[in-house]
Amino acid sequence: MAETTLKPPVLFWVLGIAFLLWNLMGCGIYLMEATVSDAAFEKANTAERIAARNFYPTWATAAYALAVWGGLLASILFLLRKRLSATLFIASLIFAVICFIPTFTSEIMRDAGGSTFWVMPMIVVGLGLVEIIYARKQLARGILR
Repeated sequence: MAETTLKPPVLFWVLGIAFLLWNLMGCGIYLMEATVSDAAFEKANTAERIAARNFYPTWATAAYALAVWGGLLASILFLLRKRLSATLFIASLIFAVICFIPTFTSEIMRDAGGSTFWVMPMIVVGLGLVEIIYARKQLARGILR
């Protein structure tokens, strides 16, 4: 049986590169937050943010790492047209939601984020849904194999 190769539309490549850049940015932010020294963090932040950093649970940090690195892997696999990317985008979003739990359930975390503490989580969830929906559409069309 001969396998036909579908050519991805230009939008596939545009969105794939956007997904890659978004996830690279997430990994960069994670690395900056994970490697900044206590002294540098304290020098650059308010007392509320310092308290929040010390309060943020280890399990949420682990979920954050899995979310960003999983998203990066998903975007690379997406550009390689691998079907596993759709599943990894879902897993990445689930881990992102898990890492946002303290942000929404802790007064300390909300105070540190100010009145717009909810903005970044909503952007992350929104873009995560776009990644999932588009990847699943490409999977259904046979672009991802």
